[in-house]
Amino acid sequence: MVASLTGSPSAVEAARRVLIVAGEPSGDLHAAHLVRALRGLGSFDVRGVAGPRMRAEGVEPLVAQESLAVIGFSGILARLPALLAARRALLRAQERWRPDAVVLVDYPGFNLRLGPELKRRGARVFYYIGPQVWAWHPGRAREMARWVDRLAVVFPFEEPIFRGAGVPTTFVGHPLLDELAPETDEATLRREIGAAADAPIVGLLPGSRRGELAQHAGVMLDAAQRLRREHPRIAPVLALAEGLSRESLPAAALEGVAVVRGRTRAVQAFAACCAVASGTATLETALFATPHVICYHVGRLNFAIAKRLVKLSHIGLPNIVAGREVAPELIQDAFSAGALAGLLGGWLSAPATLARRRAELAVVRERLGGPGASERAARAVVEVLA
Repeated sequence: MVASLTGSPSAVEAARRVLIVAGEPSGDLHAAHLVRALRGLGSFDVRGVAGPRMRAEGVEPLVAQESLAVIGFSGILARLPALLAARRALLRAQERWRPDAVVLVDYPGFNLRLGPELKRRGARVFYYIGPQVWAWHPGRAREMARWVDRLAVVFPFEEPIFRGAGVPTTFVGHPLLDELAPETDEATLRREIGAAADAPIVGLLPGSRRGELAQHAGVMLDAAQRLRREHPRIAPVLALAEGLSRESLPAAALEGVAVVRGRTRAVQAFAACCAVASGTATLETALFATPHVICYHVGRLNFAIAKRLVKLSHIGLPNIVAGREVAPELIQDAFSAGALAGLLGGWLSAPATLARRRAELAVVRERLGGPGASERAARAVVEVLA
């Protein structure tokens, strides 16, 4: 969905104009907090690619974030018309609306192409949540030095990498530390899923996109059924992301498994252990110090491309932040119901091992700094505007 640039200029003449681009649900969340922090520092008229959380903060959606979600390299082809339409709308906004600054939030496949063109057209570009070019294309950091006026990164090891490439960079901390809290208390969650007070909860988090649900949910549910046979007291629960349908889940595999929506963080916080699709959810689970297995499977074409590009020994964010494995990874062909059930079942059978896993995850929180990332990022935006 692409909107026009019409509005009521007289109502916002005194406000500084910010064009913001966040193309994924996690970016929408972090951008919404950034917008709220910005408005605590002054008057801002904010427009751009916006999802439900940014719209709730009063951001005018020139493009609906939901129209741009893609998974994997091949998923770009299916979304190409929407991506090109969004690019045209944003370049048009830069030409006609003349924002005081452009804020690009994560979403590197799109923003790393859009940013240079916006800069050529006179934009001051602020990039929030730096693209993980250190994982797949270190040379991109040097390219960014030519068009990024300021970069705010959320992992401490990123600051020297980008600064060394010539990008003005500030480590602001991770916004998850500002907003990470269960949606409800443990007793309420247990009541909702029908779990006894002493039943170990096993969380299944297959991902927030339809493609991830299709790739991961079946294997996770199969693993849950195997676990139920070996550990009949467990309470498996699948956390379904907003916008995803329960009807797409294999009905036969749901026996004895609760399905919840709007309770993802409660599941992460109160589970004995979890299976989590690789992405931001793994970092959230680590910050709750809940032992988890990082899972990921994509189509063979996407995996072949990623294998050639990614230059890291681990793909899970907790392991990257920790600098070692604090959460085992089951990737591609290694991701099977048997392997997943084996890992989770081993932990459930050995409380001491589960406790050790919890302790090992503490390093992730230690390395991400303290709360206040959104406010620090907002002040950096204002500095760019000065």
